[in-house]
Amino acid sequence: MFSERMPADSGKLRVFFDRLETALKLGAVLLALLMLGALALQVFMRYVFGQALSWSEELTLLWFAWLIVFTSAVGFRRMTHARMSLLLDLLPAVARRFAERLIAVLVLLLSAYLTFGAWHYFSETIDSVSPAIGYPVGFLYGAVLVFGILMAMFSIERILTAGQGLDE
Repeated sequence: MFSERMPADSGKLRVFFDRLETALKLGAVLLALLMLGALALQVFMRYVFGQALSWSEELTLLWFAWLIVFTSAVGFRRMTHARMSLLLDLLPAVARRFAERLIAVLVLLLSAYLTFGAWHYFSETIDSVSPAIGYPVGFLYGAVLVFGILMAMFSIERILTAGQGLDE
């Protein structure tokens, strides 16, 4: 039941998730560059012209939230976050694969709960606007919604593939 055998269409699944990971990484780089540019412009305007920008901090906060979502999701997929694996390392291979899948199922359930709660919060705040720019505040809180979805998707990938070839 918990053998090393991969699903028949695991190649297509791997390609899809690899492309999603690449898009998240590119999005993170773009957001980091945008943040850097906005903050540099803010400093330049404040110290050279004596005029602070009214929008840079608010926009940088929005971009930072999404940057964290993208990089955290990639970090979860690749298991590059801090993780206690002492007990898992002591298990035989079959039991370890079972435990890894069980953990992925638990993360999937947590992600579903997070997504459900985030959807309610997102839908309540989408009509509110930010004070400086006036963008829908739901764009900021939508990051939590997307994070829950990404975590659920990467959990499903781990359940189906037992995380083979993903850990760094």
